[in-house]
Amino acid sequence: MTSQYEPRPEPRAQPLPSEPASRSRALWGGGGLIAALTVGAGAFFYTHNTATPPAPAVAPQSQSTPAVPAAQTAAVQLSMLPPAKATAALAKSGFSPADRARILAAVKDGKMRLVEMPVLDASGAVGQTIDVTVSGLTQRVVLTGKFQHLVIPIVEAGQILIAPVSMPHAPALIIGALTALGPEALPALMTLDQRVLLNVIVQ
Repeated sequence: MTSQYEPRPEPRAQPLPSEPASRSRALWGGGGLIAALTVGAGAFFYTHNTATPPAPAVAPQSQSTPAVPAAQTAAVQLSMLPPAKATAALAKSGFSPADRARILAAVKDGKMRLVEMPVLDASGAVGQTIDVTVSGLTQRVVLTGKFQHLVIPIVEAGQILIAPVSMPHAPALIIGALTALGPEALPALMTLDQRVLLNVIVQ
């Protein structure tokens, strides 16, 4: 009778260790799979993140959709011209004779002030054309590699809008301005739809 009971525990004892072993192997195998998936996911996000930098290339498209929108702002300090020099300064400006007369009358009445902001093409190229608008008055300037005298009428707080007329040359049109603090580089223009908006502080 005892010989009949002895073989029964042996088959029962044999599957018990084998099952945990198979489970532990499955767990280790599953852990290896999870680790492989984690590494794979990390590699995917890494490559995905390295592929995301082209996103800034989409920004110019959104900027070019509105008509005047993408104005890049900057602040400049400009020197005021004495009223006694207004007539001579306006004679060298790009304003029409009618606009010169209106500006001169406003300067004499104290409603406007004239400031100087010589400009050039920082690349040294010649022929890039820009429009400089302030207080509803626009003058057209053809840039060169040398500073050109630019007289601008400013009311109390002025903003100057600079827009390219000809397509900015590659890689970008950078306008250099001679301010009260010295030469300054204005924000770069790369498309016809871009603008530079200058907040003017008169000294």
